[in-house]
Amino acid sequence: MGTDHSQKDSTPTLICSVQRALRLVEAMYAEGGATAKRLSRVTGIPLPTVYHLLRTLSHEGYVQREGGAFRLSDDLPLAS
Repeated sequence: MGTDHSQKDSTPTLICSVQRALRLVEAMYAEGGATAKRLSRVTGIPLPTVYHLLRTLSHEGYVQREGGAFRLSDDLPLAS
């Protein structure tokens, strides 16, 4: 039997939580900072999920909270 390399095999496996986190990062960049509720509205991500993702991004140093708004950190911990 030969190996069947169908279209299904070439479809990449995507991790939805990473996609959502990246959508939040993009939204914060575009908005210059926003409340969790606003980020939920502009991304379509449910508010509880937004809070979980923001907590993780904040813990890792990618997001800062200023009052009720979240924004990208000035010094993103990216590899140089």
